Amino acid sequence: MFLINLLSIFDNMKKILLLFAILTFSENCSSQDTDFYNSYFEGNALLSKGQYDKAIEKYNAALKLFPADYVFFNRGNANYKKGDLPNALLDYTITIKMRVDYAEAYFQRAMIKSSTGDKTNCDDFKKAVNLELEGSKEAFRKYCK
Repeated sequence: MFLINLLSIFDNMKKILLLFAILTFSENCSSQDTDFYNSYFEGNALLSKGQYDKAIEKYNAALKLFPADYVFFNRGNANYKKGDLPNALLDYTITIKMRVDYAEAYFQRAMIKSSTGDKTNCDDFKKAVNLELEGSKEAFRKYCK
């Protein structure tokens, strides 16, 4: 009887430890998720205010927590707006590598390529057209005919 009670107590302790581990893990994940989204949304707010360097800092912080395609895309937009075309081009390329159907990234990359004389711009415009991005047909006609 003593042995059965001891096994029962041990079984309950295992359940309590497992529950504690799950709660600790989910709390850490939740905190990290909150930090990620706070940084991302703060970056978006700063981008819309024209504070590009501060927005890039926030996007960098978010990317350290989770490398999301849409964060690379928005960081690309901040770089583009501040005139840092090489870094914007890099961010759009990373976005496309992460998600091949990101029409807006193809379009933005094509715009940079157009402004720098890169003749592969039409490939990106064509991708945006094929992905049915609004306005991409007009841009394709303007830059690629």
